[in-house]
Amino acid sequence: MLDQVDNADLIIDAPAPGAWNMALDQALLQAADAYGQATLRFYAWETATLSLGYFQKLADRETHPGSLGCPVVRRASGGGAIVHDQELTFSLTFPSSNRWSGKNNDLYRSVHGCIVEYLISLGLDAGLYENSVKDSGERQSLPIDSSKGRSAKPFLCFQRRTDGDIVLNGHKIGGSAQRRSKNAILQHTSLLLRKSSAAKELPGIEDLAGGDLKQDELISQLVEKLSKTLLVAFKPAKVAIEVKKSAENILEEMFGNALWVAKK
Repeated sequence: MLDQVDNADLIIDAPAPGAWNMALDQALLQAADAYGQATLRFYAWETATLSLGYFQKLADRETHPGSLGCPVVRRASGGGAIVHDQELTFSLTFPSSNRWSGKNNDLYRSVHGCIVEYLISLGLDAGLYENSVKDSGERQSLPIDSSKGRSAKPFLCFQRRTDGDIVLNGHKIGGSAQRRSKNAILQHTSLLLRKSSAAKELPGIEDLAGGDLKQDELISQLVEKLSKTLLVAFKPAKVAIEVKKSAENILEEMFGNALWVAKK
């Protein structure tokens, strides 16, 4: 018997402020929780923006001078800070009725595997981080925080390494973070296309491999591969009016609120 294919909305958004991008993702998570609506959303950033992981301190942004001129937003998902600029960003939201909702790690690796498959098809030496570790016998060396007696994690997400991260020529160029609600899951994914002037130390795909990536083609290929891998039919859609209204409330209460940004 053939596996059942689920349906999901496909939204390709215009560039927007960081706080709105986070608010809309949160509203889509709530819609998945309340109404069972699954969504794949590609979006961009109106200006280079620094997003903090949920547990990071706002004061720690001072440790990264390059992004001090960027507006800052706090994500609802964990992990390190990200300079969102020259990248492809997308989110996936699944309700509990979807087969992937309860498979956090499988979803993470499956999405990354689709990206790696596409990069390999372009002739690039891409892979998942643990494979690089096994091949080279090397592990990431973290600086020691003497005040805490343990390794200190780098401030930026793309200077950290987690099993399943996307690497190209030894550099991390893709990663994801997740957040769960009672009956749904949200996954953010960021893929570095090229260096940002606010994070010149982080090369993207074009810097490492040369040439230009056509973003429309990249999105098209990822939608196709994600559909086959996740067994989901993505159908072009617009953000529902009720979801936009919910996002506006979330923006005011959370991501656009200075108290939320500075909460840690």
